[in-house]
Amino acid sequence: MSIDRLPVELFHCILDNLNTETIIFSVRYVCRLFRSFVNSYDRYIFNLTLVSKSNFYLLCRLINPVNVISLTLSNEERTSNQIDLFILLVRIRQFTRLISITLIDINEYQLNFILKRINLNFLTSFSFNIKKYDDRRIKTTNNLLTSIITQINFRKIEFNLTNDRLWKISWPYNCSIQYLIVNEDINMENIFKILQSSPYLNKIILKQKFSKIIKNLSQISRYNICFRQLTSLTMEKVNINIDELESFLLLTPSIIYLKLISEQRMFDGKRWEQFIEKNLLHLNKFQFYFDYWDPVTKTLEDLQLIITSFRTPFWIEYKKWFVICACDIKRSTTVSLYSIPICKNFLTYDIELHKNSLVTYNTTIDNYQFLENHVNYLSLPLTKPLTTYIQEKEATINQLLFPKVTKVSIELYEEWPLFSLQSLSILINISQIVHMTLRSYYFINYNQNAFLDMRIFIKQAKNLSSLIIQTGLYRYKLNSSIDNIHSIIPHHVKHLSIPINTIEQIQRILDRCNHLITIKFDTRFSKFSEEIIKWFNDNTINSTCQKGYKTVSKLDNIDVLYSLFEINNKRLDILVQDDVFTNTLNLITTSLITDLIFDRFCTYILPRSYHCIKKLIVERTSIERILLAGDYPNLT
Repeated sequence: MSIDRLPVELFHCILDNLNTETIIFSVRYVCRLFRSFVNSYDRYIFNLTLVSKSNFYLLCRLINPVNVISLTLSNEERTSNQIDLFILLVRIRQFTRLISITLIDINEYQLNFILKRINLNFLTSFSFNIKKYDDRRIKTTNNLLTSIITQINFRKIEFNLTNDRLWKISWPYNCSIQYLIVNEDINMENIFKILQSSPYLNKIILKQKFSKIIKNLSQISRYNICFRQLTSLTMEKVNINIDELESFLLLTPSIIYLKLISEQRMFDGKRWEQFIEKNLLHLNKFQFYFDYWDPVTKTLEDLQLIITSFRTPFWIEYKKWFVICACDIKRSTTVSLYSIPICKNFLTYDIELHKNSLVTYNTTIDNYQFLENHVNYLSLPLTKPLTTYIQEKEATINQLLFPKVTKVSIELYEEWPLFSLQSLSILINISQIVHMTLRSYYFINYNQNAFLDMRIFIKQAKNLSSLIIQTGLYRYKLNSSIDNIHSIIPHHVKHLSIPINTIEQIQRILDRCNHLITIKFDTRFSKFSEEIIKWFNDNTINSTCQKGYKTVSKLDNIDVLYSLFEINNKRLDILVQDDVFTNTLNLITTSLITDLIFDRFCTYILPRSYHCIKKLIVERTSIERILLAGDYPNLT
C-alpha cells in the first residue's frame, strides 16, 4: 500500500501519538500529502509549557483553535507571562471543542478572562492553580467554576483553591466528577461537601499535608456517614498518627486501592491486618512508603520484629503484599518501611540503607524490590559505599534497577572520580534522562579526567533538556574551575542553570548552546546580577529577565537576535537557516528595535535567508527596507 493511499483517519491516529511541535514543524513539511493530512487534523493537544517563545508565536498563528481539544498554559518561571501573551495572540472564543484545560500558576483575572470566553460545554477535565488571588473577583470565579462542575460530561478536576474559596463554590447535588486531585490543604468540611455532592466520585488524590483534614473529623464522624462511592484513595503527605488515619479510613469502606506516604510510625503489620480485615473488605492493592525518625538507635533485632509482623499468611499468601524494612543501623535511626514495588516518584538511593534491608519475600532484594517501581526522580549521593556496590554488581546485574527514571540529581564528593559515571547505567537508562542536576562543593579540586568523565556521561543523555550545575561557591573561588565546568555543558540543552563569574562568559555559553530557551545564572552578588541584566537588555531583543535570591534568570531567548553584534555566531546560523524561520518572516514589532539592530538584520541575516521565505508579515514603516534586502523568489 503506497503512502498516498493511506486513509486520512489512520494518519490522524498516528498524529495522536505525536506532540504538536513535531506535527507542525516536522510532519507538515515532509510533502504536500502530509501537509494536507496535518491541515485536516482536529485533535491537537496544545501544551505550550515546554515550547520556545519563537515556536509559541508560530503555533498560536498556525493552528486553528477549533482543531484544539486540549490546552495547557503556564506562568511558571520558564514560561513567565505566557498566559498574557497567549491572550493577546489568539482569539480565545474560537476554542470551541476543548475537552481538557490545564492552567498553571495563573492569576485570577486571567482565569476569569479565559473561562468567560472558552466554550465549556465539552469539557471533561479541568486543572488549575491560582498564583495570585484577587478578592474582587471571588463571585465571578465561583460562578465560572460552578458552571464547569455542573457540566454533565465533566469527569476530572485538579485544583489548589484555599479552603474559604472552595467552600463558596456551589457544588451541584448530582455532580458528575469521577476523579479529584487536591494540591492545596483541604479541610474535612470541603471533602465532606464534595463527596456528598458527587455520587460518582471514585478516585481521590490528596497531595498536601493531611493534618488540616483531621481537625474536624470527630464532628463529621458523628453523622455516621460513609463515602461508599470512593474506590481509590491516595494520600501523599500523611502527617498524622495511625489512630487519626484509621478514623478517616473508616469513612471509605469500599476502597479497592490505597496508597499512603508518611513520615509517621505505622510499622505494626498485625494492626494493619486486623483493621483491613474488619473495615476495608474490598481492598486488593495497598501501597505505602513510611519513613520514621526515632531518637532511639535501632538494632537488627528491632528490624526483625517489624518485618515479622508483615510475614503472616494474610500478607504473604492471601494478599500477596510484600514489604521491605530498611535502616542504616550504623549511621542513622531512620527506619523505612515500604511495599514493593516502590510507590514513590522520588527516591534518594542510599546503598547503606538498602544493604541492611529485610524483606518478606523469599528472593534477593536487587532482583525484586525495584522491578516495575514508580520512581522517576532519583537522587544519587555518589559515596564510597555506592562505588563499591556498583563495582561489585556491574558485571552481574542484567536489568535496570530504576527503569522509569527521567530526572536525576547527582551529588559528587571531594574524592572524585571514584568510578566512571557511565557505570550508573546499571541503575538508570542514561539516554532517557531529561532533567539532570550535578551538585558538588569540590569542583575546584577535580582534575581534567573528572571533567572529561562528566562530559562523556552528559553527552550520553541524548534526551537531556534541563541541566543544573550547583557549586555552592562564590564567584572568586571558581576562577580555577569555571572553564572546566562550562566545558561539560551539552550543545543540545534547552534549560540551563549554571554559575558564572564574568560577563564575557554569557556570550560563550549562548554560543555553545544552540537550542537554549532559558538560562539561570548563580551570581551571589546583587551588583553582578545587575550587570547581567544590563547585558541582556543591551544585547537582546524580546528577552525576559527575572532577578531572584542568588540567581538571575534569562528567559525565552531562543528567538532573540542578540548575536547581531557578533555576526559569526553558530546560534545565528542555525536560526536563519531553520525552516521555521525561513518559511515565514514575522516582523510586526520592528518599531521596538533600534535602527542599528534592524539595519544589521537587513544587511547580514536576510541575504542568507530571503530565497527561502514564502510569507512576509511586516509593518508599513519597515516594508521598503525589508524588500530591498532581496528578491524573495518563493514569496507567495
